[in-house]
Amino acid sequence: MKIAVLGGDSDTVLGFRLAGVHEAYVFEETPMDVERLRNKLRELIESGGDVGIILITERLAEKIEIPDVKLPIILQVPDKSGSKLGEKALREIVRRAIGVELKR
Repeated sequence: MKIAVLGGDSDTVLGFRLAGVHEAYVFEETPMDVERLRNKLRELIESGGDVGIILITERLAEKIEIPDVKLPIILQVPDKSGSKLGEKALREIVRRAIGVELKR
């Protein structure tokens, strides 16, 4: 299964590419790019099991409605500016996604 990242800045997306993400896309916050983001997310979800995990930066996720699907797993991640959700919310996301609780 592939991992895809949908990011709002090229630095964050490049970091995920270097980490081994299979598909990476950069979107700006313009109305046209937000529509492109919606279309790409829909395309990745409907890819028939090819993509198992979709990572989307928090700032982009605020711009669209994230569909409630079992597969692929869709996770919001911080971008280069840091998390808007906070550490507690990120721990909960990881716990739900992979079943492991992170502690300091």
